[in-house]
Amino acid sequence: MKTFLSIGSNIGDRYENLKFAINELDGHPHIWIINKSYLYETDPMYFVEQDAFYNMVIEIDTNLEPIELLDLIKSIEVSRGRKKTVNKNMPRVLDIDILTMGDLYIRSKILNIPHKRLKERKFVLKPWNDIAGDFLVINENKTVNELLNKTSDKSVLKMILDVKGFN
Repeated sequence: MKTFLSIGSNIGDRYENLKFAINELDGHPHIWIINKSYLYETDPMYFVEQDAFYNMVIEIDTNLEPIELLDLIKSIEVSRGRKKTVNKNMPRVLDIDILTMGDLYIRSKILNIPHKRLKERKFVLKPWNDIAGDFLVINENKTVNELLNKTSDKSVLKMILDVKGFN
């Protein structure tokens, strides 16, 4: 199923943390990486007293069920050193979010697909637009490009030159 994930990091070697996530996902027998956005450095949202993030979006194909994918990405985050915190939006070694999975619409205590806050996050929309600007987000009935052009988030994203061949 065509799925988009956002990946971010603002603790330690942010580049290596994202690379780790992609390698772990790529090594899974039921996940195929289709495309990767450019890499961006972004200021944090919500809790701004923390270091800048590296963010990107990847497109994968998978035959995993949504809860299986959620369990997998949470295990990848923990294996890279992510700690559980009571407060949301705190610094993190690795943060992987499911943005969409095909045309699924899920609202539950543990999983929301499409992601509830994607339209307010330029750090998600800009890299997503790099690889799938025409993708229609079902609950919004707008393309990624339309959401990017209408977002209220005015933050500045800095594209990171990838000299190591990450993309």
